[in-house]
Amino acid sequence: MTYTKQTYEIKSSQKPHYFIGSKIRGTLGYALREEVCINPTLKHKSTCEGCWNVNDCIFYKFYEQQNIIHNYRLDFKLNSQKYKFSILLFEDAIKYKEEIKKATLKSLNQYKDIDYKEKTKTLKTKKHNSIIRLEFITPLRIKKNNTFATKDIDLQDILVSIHKRDLGLKKEPFKPIEINKDVKLISKNIRYQNIIRKSNKQNKKMNLGGLMGEIIISGVDKHTYNLLKLGEVIGVGKSTVFGLGKIKIEDIK
Repeated sequence: MTYTKQTYEIKSSQKPHYFIGSKIRGTLGYALREEVCINPTLKHKSTCEGCWNVNDCIFYKFYEQQNIIHNYRLDFKLNSQKYKFSILLFEDAIKYKEEIKKATLKSLNQYKDIDYKEKTKTLKTKKHNSIIRLEFITPLRIKKNNTFATKDIDLQDILVSIHKRDLGLKKEPFKPIEINKDVKLISKNIRYQNIIRKSNKQNKKMNLGGLMGEIIISGVDKHTYNLLKLGEVIGVGKSTVFGLGKIKIEDIK
């Protein structure tokens, strides 16, 4: 997979809030609509309904289009000491990278000394380790039996989520995934982290809480390892556009 990572660091900002994903996505939405909307009858409205340009509008694809795997996600640290975040662009979103850069910088115009970096990377497979530590850096919102998991998680649910996201980004139909029976979860240390955000569009508070912590996995084969490495890039579970579902793999043995 090839993807573009845009990183923004505000040098002059004070320490940001614990969770900045909602603010970033919200302010970017307003700026992106101003930057790319070419329909004068809808430019200052809150919906794209009835617009003739939705098939080629990155604002619509990022914010209005429903029931899809969005082709971007936010990336940042919780409770960071500095205001720094990245936007990862996948598949056809990459061709809109200049518009997204302009809109993001516009959304940050209240700040000074903004450092911007951009890299286009290709995820490559590598030699895998049989025992790894999988850390949930930001809350993981993943459904189990039609409800969001709050106490426990299965490795299969994580792998299936990454697999579905990958197919969705490529716009490919779903196909079952085979999971090696030797891959096992041998220890876990997880907790539920509650995060509440205010949705101005829906005029209500929304829960973005999920699981955090780490699990140790043994019997990891090449396919499983590469799938988890893909998850490091594209995220896992729901609400990755807010920065949730960020994972990190550490090789143990």
